[in-house]
Amino acid sequence: MALSLIFYFLAGAALAQNATSTLNFDAAAEQQFVQMINQDRAQNGLPPLFVDERLTEAARLHTELMVQHSALSHRFPGEPAIEIRFSNQSLPSDREAENVALGQTVLEAHDALMQSPPHRQNILDSQYNVIGVGVIRSGGNYYVTEDFAHRLPQYSELEAESLAQKAINRYELTRGLPTPARKPLTDLRHMACGMALNDALDLSPAGRLPGVHDATGWTAGDPAKLPGDVNRLLDSGLPRGYALGACFAPSMSHPGGVYWLIMVSY
Repeated sequence: MALSLIFYFLAGAALAQNATSTLNFDAAAEQQFVQMINQDRAQNGLPPLFVDERLTEAARLHTELMVQHSALSHRFPGEPAIEIRFSNQSLPSDREAENVALGQTVLEAHDALMQSPPHRQNILDSQYNVIGVGVIRSGGNYYVTEDFAHRLPQYSELEAESLAQKAINRYELTRGLPTPARKPLTDLRHMACGMALNDALDLSPAGRLPGVHDATGWTAGDPAKLPGDVNRLLDSGLPRGYALGACFAPSMSHPGGVYWLIMVSY
């Protein structure tokens, strides 16, 4: 699963180079941005974005840096990349984006973003479901950070495994095959976490387990959705049963976390 990062600057913004700030966040302005964004989404047939306080905190921290530097940027020296900033707030996500803006009024800043195609794309992207906005008024201007993400569902390992099992059962039933028997094998959960730790779908330990005929592994934002490789394996049925293990964990390639899954057939 690839992370999609979209970084753009707001062209033509006049910066107050010598502005000073008390660094008090304007919660009313933040709420106003969210309302205007959701109004625009509704007008385009899109569901609203929900405010996630973890994203709000990430956006506010970035806005602080913009005020301190008297500049618009998506990343300042020493600042982590956007996906790491979200992960540092314990937000599980697999898609992230950010808008930054400067304007003398909230409406001016929002209108400028909506008139900029890449910023408008972030605001009207159907794949995002949460937002956080950080706003500081400094030197007569509003410094604005809008952070967007696709927040992943959060399940325990048992719940994730259960969802994958139900998906397997549904797939087999749609093909007129009997529901395969799932066998308990807790070692697979540890192996799934090991894959996350090594940031690699290494199936060799699972393949060496006694009686295992085949092993497959995958990552998923939603464990209820099976990838094509697993579906193809299921097409022939699992007459001797299978075992399954899941682990939610971040890694170098998935800083926001993802479900790591292993399935073995007998």
